[in-house]
Amino acid sequence: MKPYAGLLLAGLLFLTAGCGSQEPQPAKKPPASSAPAAKAPLHQISKESDEWYHKAAIAYGKGDHLSALEACGKALENDPENYKALSLKGIIQAFDVSPEEGIATIKESLAINPDYVQAFYDMAMAQKLGKHYDESIAYFQKVLAADPKNTWSYYGIATNYADKRDKEHALQYLKKAIDLSPADVKQTAKTQDHFAWLRTDPDFKAMTS
Repeated sequence: MKPYAGLLLAGLLFLTAGCGSQEPQPAKKPPASSAPAAKAPLHQISKESDEWYHKAAIAYGKGDHLSALEACGKALENDPENYKALSLKGIIQAFDVSPEEGIATIKESLAINPDYVQAFYDMAMAQKLGKHYDESIAYFQKVLAADPKNTWSYYGIATNYADKRDKEHALQYLKKAIDLSPADVKQTAKTQDHFAWLRTDPDFKAMTS
């Protein structure tokens, strides 16, 4: 699948407070404000660390996981809170070391930037590799909340349902992906093992023909 990068607007938490009594009361603190809770400022990745991250992303895009991992290491040496590098390192670990190790690293990324959509996608993939299908679906849905037309998140959900042998939902989300990118998705679905058990199914065949 193709990685996705995007932005997600953070939700706001509103606090309310109330009190009441007929008894005389000592002086009270002001009531809690109903204004949105202030968000901590987003970590600013250092320039050098960001440059190493981009080198890592280019290597990863070329399929050179070793060079990508080394560049992620350089990025994190310069800035341990480079959430972009942590997420990329995590998905490489999920593929090449173990899904659980990758999940742990991507969690570090999301702890620094809880709204980093690329980390949602990477986490969805890592959870899928670990066969945690429901968790994977939930993270793909987070990507779709930011970008409702993200083809490969719809496809990812479809493959999770296919792996769970849930034909109805697998085809429902596969159709959403096909509607956005017919040629690519049809070809991919016809060749990947997720849908092997549906290859002779007339509904699947009609959808991917």
